[in-house]
Amino acid sequence: YEYERLSVLNRILAKDVDVVIATPDAALQYTVPADILGISSINVKVGDVLPLESLTEKLNALGYVRVDMVDGCGQFSVRGGICDIFPTQYENPVRIDTFGDEVDRIGSFDIISQRSIDMIDSLCITPTREIIMDAESKKRVCDVISAQIKKVKEQHTVEILEDELSSVRESTDTSFIDKYISVIYPKAQTLLDYIGNEFLVIVQESASVNTRIQSYEFHMKEEIEELLKEKLIHGEFANYGGWSEDFRSFLEVRTVVYCNNFSAGIDKLGGMYNINSRQNVTYRDNYKLFCDDLRHYIDNGYRISIMVENETIASRMSESLREDGIKTVIGGDGERGFPSFVCGINLSGFELNASKYVCMSLYASVYTPGKLLSGRVKKRKSKVSAKEKILSYAELSVGDYVVHEKHGIGIYKGLSTITVAGNTSDYVSVEYAGGDKLYIPCTQMDSLSKYIGAGSDTNAVKISKMNGTAWVKARNKAKASAKEMAKELITLYAERMRRPGIKFDEDDALQMEFESAFEYEETDGQNEAIAEIKADMERPVPMERLLCGDVGYGKTEVALRAAFKAVASGYQVAILVPTTILALQHYRTILSRMRGFPVIADMVSRFRKPKQQAETLRRVKRGEVDILVGTHRLLSKDVEFRKLGLVVIDEEQRFGVAQKEKLKQLTKDVDVLTLTATPIPRTLNMAMSGIRDMSILEEPPTDRLPVQTYVLEYDEGIIYEAIKKELRRGGQVFYMHNRVEELSVIAGKIASNVEGSVVAVAHGQMDKEELSDIWQDMVDGKIDVLVCTTLIEAGIDVPNANTLIIDDADRYGLAQLHQIRGRVGRSGRRAYAYFSYRKGKELSEIAQKRLEAIRDFTEFGS
Repeated sequence: YEYERLSVLNRILAKDVDVVIATPDAALQYTVPADILGISSINVKVGDVLPLESLTEKLNALGYVRVDMVDGCGQFSVRGGICDIFPTQYENPVRIDTFGDEVDRIGSFDIISQRSIDMIDSLCITPTREIIMDAESKKRVCDVISAQIKKVKEQHTVEILEDELSSVRESTDTSFIDKYISVIYPKAQTLLDYIGNEFLVIVQESASVNTRIQSYEFHMKEEIEELLKEKLIHGEFANYGGWSEDFRSFLEVRTVVYCNNFSAGIDKLGGMYNINSRQNVTYRDNYKLFCDDLRHYIDNGYRISIMVENETIASRMSESLREDGIKTVIGGDGERGFPSFVCGINLSGFELNASKYVCMSLYASVYTPGKLLSGRVKKRKSKVSAKEKILSYAELSVGDYVVHEKHGIGIYKGLSTITVAGNTSDYVSVEYAGGDKLYIPCTQMDSLSKYIGAGSDTNAVKISKMNGTAWVKARNKAKASAKEMAKELITLYAERMRRPGIKFDEDDALQMEFESAFEYEETDGQNEAIAEIKADMERPVPMERLLCGDVGYGKTEVALRAAFKAVASGYQVAILVPTTILALQHYRTILSRMRGFPVIADMVSRFRKPKQQAETLRRVKRGEVDILVGTHRLLSKDVEFRKLGLVVIDEEQRFGVAQKEKLKQLTKDVDVLTLTATPIPRTLNMAMSGIRDMSILEEPPTDRLPVQTYVLEYDEGIIYEAIKKELRRGGQVFYMHNRVEELSVIAGKIASNVEGSVVAVAHGQMDKEELSDIWQDMVDGKIDVLVCTTLIEAGIDVPNANTLIIDDADRYGLAQLHQIRGRVGRSGRRAYAYFSYRKGKELSEIAQKRLEAIRDFTEFGS
């Protein structure tokens, strides 16, 4: 509310506030100049001479609304010699009793019972709105509106302007008055003008702040252009702007500290301070990992703090650790080599590498001898559909754009607790154009949804006006389009259901024997997806199913069971993958998984010589190959199947438009199963619309741990230490750098800094035999560190590789980073991923958001 902002400004003027926190648009919004606000408040004391007619005029000027009985903030009523007022900065309304023209007494009262609460000696009544019009400014506004009416010919515009003129003259509804701010205040000010030079200025996330200022300028410019287009204001009075320059000027004369999650290349203070910290592992449920890391930090001379809930847990753990040969202390700062328990302080775990300090958090963990248990109570989840699971990710955050079915696009401002007529309830707050706010009871949340139309381009979003006509027109147009699309979808779906498909045989003993040979225990999600796919395959309608699951969730096993079912029914299977490395891996997996069963598999890719490929394709045409794995080579004209029944597409998002057109011809009347961790929007939309069926794997395989993820400026010390730590525990490392010409240099540096390590280089430009041999050595564990390009991105599985390092991580997309991180953590061992960016590099806001997302969302399925 305006009066809430004015309350802040009043406190700043009175030097009654130490810290002011503001968003850029709130700080740059024009408001009442300080000199006017300073003299506009009404001060009333017992004994003052104050005629009620004079008080009424002043209250009207400050934006108070006269009513019969006060029931809300910013209202007043006059009855005889009594004036009831609800000042904006008070919790309860106030009653002024007069004797003649003299103030006899002042007291607060209850708004419901009307009974007196407290007597007070004095009262300060502050304005309810930022635009305060005295007689002179009111005359100026009336003159400007009258002049504009004479210039305008359109009857509709004239009527609007005449209504505005009448409202200003009679001091009634003036919700439109913001557009005349330059008329009322020739020197309009912002919050920044209230902040004196003695204030220290902290800019949190400078790139985001600048983006938000630009967005604010864009929206204001749009509003001004609309007013000028409709001739609702003269151009002379619509020239306010230049907020970016105002903000820069404000910063230039003050002490400024920039706090950025990532280095932004700002050096205003004559120095940049980088705190190279990294988030630590969560040790709940893993006492052994906690002890292993604790010994590592002690051996390397770290000062160690262990966060626990209370002294009881600290003393029990201290005794148990002593039995395991680790000495600890309770309280104090902790000496190097002697971990210190800190009780009652809930901090997330972190490590300061440069100063060798680590905080290990066991807060809210339950300790029993030799075990750590999570203190959280796990609730059994109710079963929800695949569609609901996807939609659940569209949860709201403050600042998100939302759509109300009646009022249109607004900005979600969070939850507010409001008391109306004595009833206190929670309301969802949505802000619309012009500062209007809508409060929706939480029981009516279904009328609100997240706006997802603009993607990442927030400048493209135009906020609706409450009760405006633009939203009604847009909604009617969308309804017409939706009806047209629905017709198309019904036609398409009906045609698909009429098209003859393959009815595969029901499961037989051989199928059951194949499935029971799987060495791991299936998750519930896998079993559910397998059942859904088999049911589709047994219907005489072409299957089009999307199998969506996080990296490493067992999508390949689900696909192999469908492939075996197709082969057992006498049909061939094509498995299409985006890279040669992944084709090789799938081929080897099939050979291993189907050993001992009457299934013949083969492969076509760059790893095979032309002569070998030609022979394979001849055998495929004759029906001698049951399962053919291949890259886009499968889409070539010379590839002919004798009896194709199932096409499995792995990582569909990696194929281009031309390849997808060829794919349509290949999959015309056969069953199609698409596997992906990051579906493209069109595929996901088709699944959500019901054109394609969807199965979701949301449970990780048993004993899998989330990948511990760090985002940091490139630091050789941290990187080499991470490699050494992985090699010490017998693991392997993927080091990804996407410039082929620099790979050998990086490999040489690693070899010289990490003694005894076997380092190899791999990239897509290498000779196919050489690349195949290197990959085989990596799988066999003969290579310690593989320095490579993005060729490892799709579906690669090396369970012993559990540390990943990526250079220039800011240059990759979010789905790509997520896929690459999925190359590690594919066993029961804790995996680590280091996403680095160049030292001192200024990151774009979108790059920062990507890196924040990849760092924060490490839990499975997130």
